This record gives sequence, C-alpha cells and structure tokens, in this order.
Amino acid sequence: MTIIHTESQVIGWLVIASIMTTFLLLTCVARCRSPISHVQLKFWQVYTQKENALLDQYTDEHAQKLAERNLTSFFQKTPPNPIVMPTREEWKQVSSLFYYSKTRQHYSMLQRHVETALCDPRRESTMSDGRAPPAVLDFVDGGGAMPREGSFCDPSPVDRKM
Repeated sequence: MTIIHTESQVIGWLVIASIMTTFLLLTCVARCRSPISHVQLKFWQVYTQKENALLDQYTDEHAQKLAERNLTSFFQKTPPNPIVMPTREEWKQVSSLFYYSKTRQHYSMLQRHVETALCDPRRESTMSDGRAPPAVLDFVDGGGAMPREGSFCDPSPVDRKM
C-alpha cells in the first residue's frame, strides 16, 4: 500500500515538474523570438500601468460629472447639459484585444484608436456643439477635419521604425 502511495506521489511531482519546465521553456523561446527588445518590453509594461491608472482616474471623474449632471437635472427639473461621451463603437475599439504590429508603433488599443481613428481625415467632423460644419467650409479640407502638422494626428511621427 505504501509503495503505491509513494509511486503516485513521485508521478504527481514528475507531472508538476514537467509542466513547469515546459512553461519555462516556452516562455524563454517566446522572449528570444520576440521582435520586441527587453527594454521596449519594460517601457510597454510601464506605459500600460500608467495608462490604466489614468484611465481609472478619468473614468471616475467622468462618471462623477455624468452622475452630478443627471441628479441636478432630475432634482431641478431642467434639461441635462450635453456631455461628450465615446460612442459604443469607440468603447469596443479601445476594449478589444491588443496585438503587436511591426508596421505601426502603438502600445495599446487606446493609443491606436487615438492616432488612427480620431485622426482619419475621412472621419466625419463635427463642431463643438455636435452639429456638422456648414457645407460652405467643404472647400477648405474636403469637409473632413485635417490634422495640423506636428500634432498627434500628423502621420509622420508614427511611421518610425522600431
């Protein structure tokens, strides 16, 4: 009886050790074959932590403002003031799974969304009050909002090699 008990423990420890060794080897191979350097990976991790912390802070502040607006409107029986909110599609885009691209240098889906979707000159532009710009201004930029040179929407800084 003790021999079977001992053998099952040895087999169990061998299975655990082989699984751990396999994961260690897979991790080492993945990091050696990664197109991202160790220093860039460290930066990416720090950036992600900072972005998540700021996102938490911004969402708390925005939720606070929205809740205050709704309660004020409810109790004072006044129409609510407009608050700029991301669309459902924008939330989906920044919440989707991030994958590394060799052609574009983005560290998160939020950065990718800001630098591509928000800077797309074909994107429909709106004025600060949500209305479309007058058609008389179409001759200026074809009706789309063109990025200023040197702004975060300028495509030249994003096209850098890694």
